[in-house]
Amino acid sequence: MELLVKILVCFLAGAGAGIGTGFAGMSAAAVIGPMLMTFLGYEMHMAVGTSVFIMAFTALTGGISHFAIGGMPDVTCLILCVVFTLLWAKIAAAIANRASAVTLNRVVGIVMILTSIVILLVNYVF
Repeated sequence: MELLVKILVCFLAGAGAGIGTGFAGMSAAAVIGPMLMTFLGYEMHMAVGTSVFIMAFTALTGGISHFAIGGMPDVTCLILCVVFTLLWAKIAAAIANRASAVTLNRVVGIVMILTSIVILLVNYVF
């Protein structure tokens, strides 16, 4: 029975994250990580790693869909984004692996709040 509940929770969390990311263009990691911790009891380190792994497939699906409908990004920007994302992900992972779960929770919370503020400012002030 417990396995069935986990499967249902994962299905609903995945559906919610997929719909939210598809419609709003938001990061799946921002939705999946907290869901994994809240509903499935994952530790912060495991939730972050799992959500980033899942996000890779979401981004791949979105990218393929975008290319299929004729969209083509600026290649220079694409290459730079890939290189810097990989570089900073490696640096952030090294730091996160040394941090406690409490510290990591706080940092993620602060980053999400700051990101929300920047999005609001860009959309409604500037």
